Parts: sequence; structure tokens; C-alpha cells
Amino acid sequence: MREAPPQSRLAMLVDPFERFGGGTAVVFGAVISIASIAASRLGIRFDGFLDFHVSPSHTPALWTSVADQLVGWLLPAACFWAYARVLNRHVRAIDFLGMAGLARLPILIGALATFPLTPPSLPIPTELTTRMLVVLPIALACGAANITLLYKGFKNAAGLTGTRLVGGFVGLVVFVEVLSHVALVWLT
Repeated sequence: MREAPPQSRLAMLVDPFERFGGGTAVVFGAVISIASIAASRLGIRFDGFLDFHVSPSHTPALWTSVADQLVGWLLPAACFWAYARVLNRHVRAIDFLGMAGLARLPILIGALATFPLTPPSLPIPTELTTRMLVVLPIALACGAANITLLYKGFKNAAGLTGTRLVGGFVGLVVFVEVLSHVALVWLT
């Protein structure tokens, strides 16, 4: 993908893939993954395609943090690319790497935003607390932003429309989420 003309700032936040694709998005994805590995030193774990968990009292091993990033970025990119490639021969793998990497930004932001509000040790309280009332909307907003970026990026990279786009996207999100957990159990 080439760089397109400038968009409004809001449009850029919702769909950066219209302006930046391919290599530029891959660079952002790499920076996001490196920042996520650094954040894992605080006790934040990105253990799946859509997941993050904050536990300041437990820092994952460095290999686990690297595996989390590889599985959370490369596995979705490969699955989304393979699906699109079956339906459209003119897709580029680099666009899917960029899509999957850049779409992880809201997950990183959500983890860093909720980190200061997370109890320092387990067990996590079972009753609703003020902290939980603050963390929940942040986590939900970041999850929604992640799904939105994934969808916009997939639509842009795949060139699909209609049922093939929407049905494929929903099916792939569920499939990759399950597959990412299986892969991480096997790797870590």
C-alpha cells in the first residue's frame, strides 16, 4: 500500500491503514511489540491474540513475553493472510503483518492504563471495587479499539466485501484467539 493523502485526526485513529500500510505499519507493529515486551517487566502479560492480564506481583519470563508477542502478532497475520489469499490472489503478506501489528496498540495502551489501578498481589477482590469500575471501561474501550483497527486493517489489506469480509473476519477472530492460546500453551 502507498501513503495516501492526509486524513482528519479522528479518521486516522479509526483507520490508519488508509494512510499507512505495509512497511510503515510493520515498523509500528515492531515498536508496539518491543514496548509490550518492556511492559511485561512490570507484570503485564499479553497472553493471546486479544488478551492482556496485569499482575504486578508476577513478571513473566522473557521467553514467555517474546512468545506472547510472536503468537499475538505473527499468527494472526498469517491466518488473516491465508484466508484472504484463498479469496483474492492479489493480497500482500506485508499488509497483514502491518494490520496485525498496528492493531495491537490499543491492547498495549489498555494494559498500561490499567496497570496503576491493579491490586499489587493476588487474590484479586471478588466484590466490585472502585478500581474495577475504573478499569472495566478502559479495558472495554481498548478492546473495542483493537477490534475496530483489526477490522479496518483486514478490510483494507484483503480487498474483500460483504459476507466474505464480515463472516471471514468474525470467524478468524474466534479461530485465532483459540489458536493463540493453544500455541502459547505449547510454546511456554
